[in-house]
Amino acid sequence: MFIFRAVALAFLIATALTCLGGAISSAFAQEDYWSLSCGELWLRRNTIFARNGYCFKTDRALRVFGNANCRFEVEAGVPMSRAEREEVEIIRAVEKRKGC
Repeated sequence: MFIFRAVALAFLIATALTCLGGAISSAFAQEDYWSLSCGELWLRRNTIFARNGYCFKTDRALRVFGNANCRFEVEAGVPMSRAEREEVEIIRAVEKRKGC
């Protein structure tokens, strides 16, 4: 059940971010990330990587995202907009402070 919800949420986030061209990223204040669970933070961060062609390695990420359209093996090599990079950095900081 968790995987189904996670995939559905990933689809919704990816669709919204694609349609709005990153507007959600900048509109989503850092304080708002604190209301998300560790799982939701993980999903949001990795949705950004999946949308930009990252090749996942962990079993969890492969189950949720797969690697059908992956092109980049190294996270640092994944092309992202400035807003996406900033969002990933914020999410990682919140994950660290929350102990995720």
